[in-house]
Amino acid sequence: MTNHQTVHHYQNEMAALSPQGQPALKIFCRPTQHTPTGQQIGVLDASYNPFTFAHEALLKCSFEALLLNEMILMLSRANVDKEIFGANLGQRLAMLINYAQHHTHHAVVGCSHARFVDKIQALQTQYTADATFYFIVGHDTLIRLFDAKYYNNMHDELRIFFSSAHIITANRETHDKKAIQIFLQHPDRSCFASHIHIITLPETVAHISSTLVRQQIQQKKTIAHLVPKNIALTIQKLGLYQP
Repeated sequence: MTNHQTVHHYQNEMAALSPQGQPALKIFCRPTQHTPTGQQIGVLDASYNPFTFAHEALLKCSFEALLLNEMILMLSRANVDKEIFGANLGQRLAMLINYAQHHTHHAVVGCSHARFVDKIQALQTQYTADATFYFIVGHDTLIRLFDAKYYNNMHDELRIFFSSAHIITANRETHDKKAIQIFLQHPDRSCFASHIHIITLPETVAHISSTLVRQQIQQKKTIAHLVPKNIALTIQKLGLYQP
């Protein structure tokens, strides 16, 4: 049950994950259904400010398209581009845990680091060596993955990353499958293209964003068509995003 004491505990647990140390993972919620060895694990790493039906569609479409065994909702202590605003990390975890507890294949984890090459190191400390990770990303995150400014040696670091990881990316309103395929034709990316999978989100959710949810709440409008019911209830209980 979500309360402010629980949220404070989650906030402290996230604060204990240091972006300056070795990549580390904190598991807050495990799947209720056993994940087999040799598993294929989906990882949706997002800011979740808040979780929306678009996030849910990413999880569902990825799970079905790639025949995944487990879905991880990952919240990172550090972010390469975004400052923390709106809900704090403890409040975001409360939303995610309330959601995941109603889904048998879902886990919720906190991660210390921002870069995907570090996130996979953290995951590998908690999962068996034969696990393959499928990171589910939006278009903007896919662009950042191939931005050399985030690496000491981008090609070498990504080669290690893709040895045990795949990327799943989805269309949005302004970035369709064709645009993503053109982006992946560049020589810096084409060598990894076989590990990058494109899925199509339903048109009914492709436009939904966390920003839109926050705007609706600010304007005192319903968010029932934008977020799952238990997310809406947690937002209401914690008094999030109010004007």
